[in-house]
Amino acid sequence: MTAAQQNLQRGFRIKAIALFFLAFLFFAWGTGNTSLWDIDEPIYAQSLKDQIAADNLVVPTYNDRLMPDKPALNYWLMWSGVRLLGMNSWGLRIGSALVGALLVLYLIIALRRLYGESIALLSGLLTATALHSTIIFRSATPDPLLILLVTIALLSYLRGYIYPEIRTREFHWAYAAMALATLDKGPVGFLLPGLIIVLFLLLRQQLPLLWKEGRLTTGIPLFLIIMLPWYLAVGIETHWNWDRLFIFEQNIGRFDDSMQGHRGPWFYYLISTFLGMLPWSIFLPQVLHDLWLKRRHFLQNQAIPLFLLIWAGTWIAFFTLSATKLPNYVWEAYPPLFILLAFWFEKIRAQSRLPQTRGLALSFGTLFLVGLALSIFAAWVLPLREPHLPGMVEVGFPYMLAAVFAMLLIWKKHWSAAWASLGVGSIVLSGLLVFVILPPINALKPSRAMGQEIAAIQGKHPYHLGSWDWFQPSFLFYAGRGDMPIRHLSSLTELRTVLGENPLYLVCPSRDVSAVTAAIPKGYQAQNLTTAYEIYSHENISLLQIKHLPHAKGTRPDPLLPDPVKTE
Repeated sequence: MTAAQQNLQRGFRIKAIALFFLAFLFFAWGTGNTSLWDIDEPIYAQSLKDQIAADNLVVPTYNDRLMPDKPALNYWLMWSGVRLLGMNSWGLRIGSALVGALLVLYLIIALRRLYGESIALLSGLLTATALHSTIIFRSATPDPLLILLVTIALLSYLRGYIYPEIRTREFHWAYAAMALATLDKGPVGFLLPGLIIVLFLLLRQQLPLLWKEGRLTTGIPLFLIIMLPWYLAVGIETHWNWDRLFIFEQNIGRFDDSMQGHRGPWFYYLISTFLGMLPWSIFLPQVLHDLWLKRRHFLQNQAIPLFLLIWAGTWIAFFTLSATKLPNYVWEAYPPLFILLAFWFEKIRAQSRLPQTRGLALSFGTLFLVGLALSIFAAWVLPLREPHLPGMVEVGFPYMLAAVFAMLLIWKKHWSAAWASLGVGSIVLSGLLVFVILPPINALKPSRAMGQEIAAIQGKHPYHLGSWDWFQPSFLFYAGRGDMPIRHLSSLTELRTVLGENPLYLVCPSRDVSAVTAAIPKGYQAQNLTTAYEIYSHENISLLQIKHLPHAKGTRPDPLLPDPVKTE
């Protein structure tokens, strides 16, 4: 390697590392400023609290029952953050911010050989500044890890397919990444990447390559060595109940029938993908149109774009067929689309492919209208539905201004500056979301304040938790200690089975306070500690303290049933 080549390589590494740190700061800034968002974040966080209290990071539990929703890997990531920063929003979410930055770094490194330095760096920038990146890599959920691991698995396979001299190493990286993805979210971690690889080889009429050059004899054992021990351990500890519930309820059940009301029409993911990839998705129709014009050359001469299209299309199609739909489910389809977008941008910058002015005008006009719609919704529609929120007309300004500036710059053929203006607009929007939009919304989530009030009253003394006709998982996370469960009352007559010597903190809609008070047996006293509006249910929620009066004459705790609620 010549001195000039060494300097170029050193310069690329510096850029890649710099973008990694910038992406980490971008995803991490303000991450701990808001309490956990119901319902997923506090469920996973409380499950981690349960596991830590039980000194068992093998079996996920939640509220005194098995938690078969997800495997262990994301819990271990959150546990690492908690050990560093504490059991709070910062500690629980910092791992996801790191994973997002690692995704940007991996894309840059993996794509340099496939597409060149410029496209590799641009792909990382597009990934970091997309709208959904601001959300997904700030959340304490398993999705960020799955996105990173699926991307590593598929790009490693593609690199090994294209370059035989590194095939063994890259294929083994793919097997290891699929194993870790299976530890993070289950069978989807290897079934979908495997399906994408098989479809690619079938279309290329090279399926025998799978068993001739696929390193199956070493890759499958590597996959099993990484993935299998935890699944065996949790199965043995729970007499295989966890594994059974996970496979049949959380995987087959989610695909066959919608869960928790998460459903949508067949075009759900077309809309969510467009919105999630903003501002860059405004150019996707032009990118896909250009690829369609070259479709005859795909099977034999365009292996890389063919693989990327199969990757994105298969992932979106699979979850379109699923009954349960959430925007997070198809984020794994974004990286190949970002790569195709970066390649298209680079062609324009190099003036090897000049787009039609009308097409660009439609793209920027679409972005401007999206920004306008955001402003109208936040300034007038949202306050009508939620009067407790202020008008936030500024939310759409970054997209509107970015669209105008980018169009003016492209008119003068300043391509790089135009793309940069879109990126700046996306970063400004993220700043608005984190520091302007979310704080007033966060103020309408009373669970953390209720938990702090309980802690201030009780100190280290024992207490119980209960709920009537209202519950959010964040209440259990913030109000409870360790693996303390909460008793959900199905009838107010059940109060007798919950009350005991220790205080009961019961949360319920404010309209039901009088009914709850009337159902309290003699010898107990209820005090309404706080009442606050809650944004999810759109009503006032009250926190009651119900405690035994030890000096009440002729009264004592109801002895009918032992208290079923554990205390520390």
